[in-house]
Formats: sequence, C-alpha cells, structure tokens
Amino acid sequence: MRIAVLGAGSLGSLFAGLLAQHPDVKLLVHGKGDHGAMMVANGLEIQGEANMVISPDQAMFTLDEVGLPASLFGTMDVIVLTGKANSTDQLARIAHDLLHPQGVAVSLSNGLGHAEICASILGPHRVFTGTTTYAAWRPSPGVVHYAGRGNVVLGHLQGGPMLNQAQPFLDMLNSVGIESNWTENGPASVWMKVLLNIAINPIAALSGVENGSLLSPALFSAALETMLEGARIARQERVELPDDLELEQRLQHVLEATARNQCSMLQDIRAGRVTEIGYLNHAVVERGERVGLPAPMNHMLCAMIEALTPQANQH
Repeated sequence: MRIAVLGAGSLGSLFAGLLAQHPDVKLLVHGKGDHGAMMVANGLEIQGEANMVISPDQAMFTLDEVGLPASLFGTMDVIVLTGKANSTDQLARIAHDLLHPQGVAVSLSNGLGHAEICASILGPHRVFTGTTTYAAWRPSPGVVHYAGRGNVVLGHLQGGPMLNQAQPFLDMLNSVGIESNWTENGPASVWMKVLLNIAINPIAALSGVENGSLLSPALFSAALETMLEGARIARQERVELPDDLELEQRLQHVLEATARNQCSMLQDIRAGRVTEIGYLNHAVVERGERVGLPAPMNHMLCAMIEALTPQANQH
C-alpha cells in the first residue's frame, strides 16, 4: 500500500513512524520547515510510548519548500492530511496531484470543514471524515515525543466512500498499533471531537494550565457551557449527538484521561504560533450565525485568543 502523510508535524510524524514499521507500506512523508528538513537529512526519531528511528531508506521524506517529484503524481493509494487547520486547502491540492485514480484521502486536522474542503478539491467519492485522539509533540526538529495513545475514527461523508473502501486502510492502521474504527455518521464524529476541543483548548490555553485543571468547578462550568453552545448549533444542523448529560460525562472523562496534557493551543500560544481557533470556536460562532443561534462563550473565547495571537484570525 502506497501511503502519503502530508503536513507531517508532530501527529503526522508519529503516524508515519508507526506506519513505516509495516513491510508492505511504501511511505511518503511530506513536511516543512526545520522539522521537515531534519527528516529529509537524517530521518525521523520517535520517543515516548514507543521508541524507533525511521531512516531515509525506510520512507521517502520530502520538503514542502522544495516540492515533490512528478514521478510520484497519481501513485498514492491513501493520503493522510495531518497539518495545521489552516493548511488543509494547500495540502488537499498536493493530494490531488499524488492520488491514484482509485485512491482515497482523509484529514485528521482539528476543527470543522476539513473533509468538505478535501471533497471540493478531490471529489467527495475519494474522501473520508477523520478524527484522532493520539497525542504527540516535538522536543526538537526531526524528533517526535509519542505522548499518548488514542484512536482514529474514519467515517462516511455524504457522497463519499463506504466501509469496504476504508477497510484495507483500517486494517493497516490496526496492524501497526494505531487503534482505528469506522462510523457511518462521519459528521457527528467530527462534531463530537470539535465540541471537546472548543471546550478544553481555549480555556486551558488562556489559563495556562494542564487539561486536568479544568475539572475545578469554575473552569469546568465555563468549558461545559462552551461545549453545550456548540452542541445546540450542531443539533440545529441536524447532527445526531448524545444528550447534554452524556456530553458532560464525556467532557469530564476526557479531562480526567488527559489530565497531565498541555493542549495544542496552549503550546501554540507559548511558541508564538498561529492557533486553530478559527477552525474551532470561530467556526462554531459562524455556523451559529447561519442558523440563528448565538454562541457568546465561544465568541468571547475567540476574541481573547485572537488578542493574544492576532495572526490567528487569518483563517
């Protein structure tokens, strides 16, 4: 199976490292910046939950600043987009060149709208929805710390491929230890992940705390109200979600399970990087405006994050 991982930052590099262990995978890993350059020069090192080194002999590492050889065009069976939320359009256009006519693609980036962007460029018949709860971060260029196991959920998008087309890739992921499942209701799966992200990420980032601190009554109340605002909007879009009590229980469970994690938005703010607020809380506010439902908590959190990182509103 020919697999390309595009936008290989922390999460993409982790998945690439795990996939590279399978003898039947021919892997392309496309990165950028110092991390991408280090992978091209020396390969990739994974530390933490698993320890391994992927040499340039085991995978083809390419650099966005240099581009891709035309010999790769039209050859990839599966493309996984794992870049930051604002890179989906660019990566989907690269995927368009790389995909085999019968190939499929999935975006695992945080936020709303990624599958739809991919479908508009690649055609809906080649696109799955996707979410993941795996955790990784980069201690240095070319090195990724595998911080926590999770799962990957691929799902059906209207007009998109079905389980029989996803099964070979799901089997491949599970065979290398990436726990993966299928859902017939892809949009609901994406919304569920978004609801958790909008509740946790901006509040933890603004407070400068690990996820577990949001279990304190005041912060948990704010996180829950943010989540339920999003849920009301999702239901207005006819997305099937659990009831509010179950959503509250899921939020508490995730905070307990990731208590020692620093969310990606907090890491981005501390590093002076663009955050994904535009594809999380801001996207929820915009969808609320379309259906006539206000989202004041989400709106306030957007304004506060964008005040810390003004570039974040360029989405």
